[in-house]
Amino acid sequence: MVRRNRFGGFTLVELLVVIAIIGVLVALLLPAVQAAREAARRMNCQSNQKNLALACLNYEDAQKRLPPASQANDMANGKMWNINTGNQLSWIVHILPYIEQQATYRQFDLKKEFSVYRMEDVSTAPTPEAIQPSILLCPSDSAQGRLYNARHGGNRSYGKGNYAGFSSPEHVTCNQWSGAIANNGLELKRITDGSSNTLMLTEIRTRDELSDQRGAWAIAWVGTTLIGLDMHSEPLGIGASCTAAMLDPSAPYIPVAGQNAGERAQVPNLPPGNFNSDWINNCAGDAKTASALEGMPCEQVGGDNFFSAAPRSLHPSGVIATHLDGSVTWIADDVNPQAFALMVCINDGAIINP
Repeated sequence: MVRRNRFGGFTLVELLVVIAIIGVLVALLLPAVQAAREAARRMNCQSNQKNLALACLNYEDAQKRLPPASQANDMANGKMWNINTGNQLSWIVHILPYIEQQATYRQFDLKKEFSVYRMEDVSTAPTPEAIQPSILLCPSDSAQGRLYNARHGGNRSYGKGNYAGFSSPEHVTCNQWSGAIANNGLELKRITDGSSNTLMLTEIRTRDELSDQRGAWAIAWVGTTLIGLDMHSEPLGIGASCTAAMLDPSAPYIPVAGQNAGERAQVPNLPPGNFNSDWINNCAGDAKTASALEGMPCEQVGGDNFFSAAPRSLHPSGVIATHLDGSVTWIADDVNPQAFALMVCINDGAIINP
């Protein structure tokens, strides 16, 4: 009798079963892997922001005031400022020596008007604004390599980052109810709510679009390095413009409650279709549509009194923020709008737990 050797192997059914099992395991493990990666990115982002907050405090220790949101020209008896005047260099520029960026800082001319600076030929003038120090980048947003092209005479390109300072619970042009990062810098004694109760820094997102200013870290504009919540005060009313005639120095800051209040507040990551749009210089037509699709709704600036922008991140359900004392906190997307505004205001007398 001839005995035939039988070679062992897998049948087609067995292979399909094994592949199916592997697929199920991958499907089960992938969310956990992604969550672990996001946790690592979030920790990196949190560390960056804490170090920026500490740099702001070191700046204050040396200069006896916090870094300025801008050095714009005051108007209306110092109660407002026009952020489109002066050198328009951000608070981040001022703290560069405190984040080991001394060489970059020395290339900026803080005495030069922005209108002159932006027209300089980039082939002969320094371009420190184009770099992207790693401390300014949150890994979740992938801002590395993204630029804002101002498209002025010098055709300067500005590197983008992911951190901004709270400038006002209302409009950034309103200097009455300031946030911690205000025009010309605040002395700590003006922050009567206390450093552990006042928000100073938070996150912003960027777009891979040269015409979108958001995140341009060297520029002191709303959405680049400044946040305003657009939460109006009761004494002014919800429809009030931030004009000198309506700013009463004795009026307390009382966030609007009731009808439409939630629609106006720039709470974190509110989706398109609400009032939560970043008011920037270029957002019309295709740019507006594309921004909304990316979860970063915007409107084009229609006047000097309507400057506000929201904190934004790609972390699930909220943004990282830091208090004035350097402590890190979490601001959820569903934060109460009025409470959020009170956490930003430096002198409302309210103590709010995030």
